[in-house]
Amino acid sequence: MARSADSPSSSSSSAHAVIAPATKAVTTSENEVQSPVPECDDSRLRRKIDLRLCSVAGILCSLDLLDSGLISSASVTSMLEDLGLQGNRYSVSIFIFTIANVCFQLPATIAVRTLGPRVFFAFITFCFGLITFCTAFIHTWKEMIAMRVLLGISMSGIYPGLTLLISSWYTREEQQLRFAFLQSGEVIVLASGGILNFGLNHLDGHDGLRGWQWMYLVQGLAACVFGIITYWWVVDFPENAHRSFRFLNEDERARAVARIQEDRKDVQPNPFKWSSEIFKHFLDPKIYGFAAMFFLLNLVSTALSYFLPIILQSGMGFSSNQAILLSAPVTTELSSI
Repeated sequence: MARSADSPSSSSSSAHAVIAPATKAVTTSENEVQSPVPECDDSRLRRKIDLRLCSVAGILCSLDLLDSGLISSASVTSMLEDLGLQGNRYSVSIFIFTIANVCFQLPATIAVRTLGPRVFFAFITFCFGLITFCTAFIHTWKEMIAMRVLLGISMSGIYPGLTLLISSWYTREEQQLRFAFLQSGEVIVLASGGILNFGLNHLDGHDGLRGWQWMYLVQGLAACVFGIITYWWVVDFPENAHRSFRFLNEDERARAVARIQEDRKDVQPNPFKWSSEIFKHFLDPKIYGFAAMFFLLNLVSTALSYFLPIILQSGMGFSSNQAILLSAPVTTELSSI
């Protein structure tokens, strides 16, 4: 009798093990069992986050460098003469973009947390595309300067915002590899930028538009479309992962939050305060050291990415199309530095 009484319990336990293999019970004593806690494969979870987040992040970062390839390719067409960008005006149009970009990086990064990544990145990407598209229809160098300022503002949150988003999803040990993924995706997209500009320059004169206008028109329109797609592609922060479009199930969201909490206990952001979150970092000497290193690293690469086509055309005698095509592999290599 005792044996027959034990059999249903044994069968029930076996059935439970078959039905719910992905859970484990948490016991507080030998006979007391609490509610099961879901288990999740960390490697599978990381792959899902990589495919969804790092892919779109690489494309978004390439938009910032896409601008340098676009204006440098346009500089060896009729754009300088059409807009009156002779003398130092072309250099000013490049310089003013950087000033606007740097000045708005801090408020843009704060806006990522305020608005959420989906709304923020979709909005600034669409704005980037719209401004690029409108640049195809300007007529003076002053209008170009204005467009460059707006472009710098619209793209100011890309790098710091994506850095914040990626670092929030991965442990400290995993982050550097994901930043490498980010850079790799960026280079792959840029590899076709110069070739695309080369092809679009052959449309010079079609429908009353010059070659440089076709470059801005087509790539601006493509960025607008991608901005709309970005709203559904980009994911939210881990604590708000349920707001992302078809991303993780409930168990995976719980495990993603638990991983970060185990690593550094900062899933939930601290209440924002200028004194504790912003001003204290201005006293950290490492910030200025990293800034100096970044400046020296990008000094030559940035100059070449903007002026290489002009050097090839004016200094070495290549034609406009040849200068655009020859600068493509160099620009791609410089972007990976």
